[in-house]
Amino acid sequence: MTASVSKPGITDFVFSDNGSLWLCRPTNQEARQHLEENVSDEAQWFGGALVVEPRYVEGLVEGLVENGYLVS
Repeated sequence: MTASVSKPGITDFVFSDNGSLWLCRPTNQEARQHLEENVSDEAQWFGGALVVEPRYVEGLVEGLVENGYLVS
């Protein structure tokens, strides 16, 4: 993964629980680029958001935060 540091107070990713799936929506170009470079080519996207199974949400959030991104 590439290391990045977000701008203070700017949310880079917004997660939303949609029942059986979660959506991880990047809010800026740097965040989107990070996802595109670090998720499988087989990843599913919906309306600009990465589709995430619930069992992977915690690990994804932890990884993003460790790379300096702000998540909500």
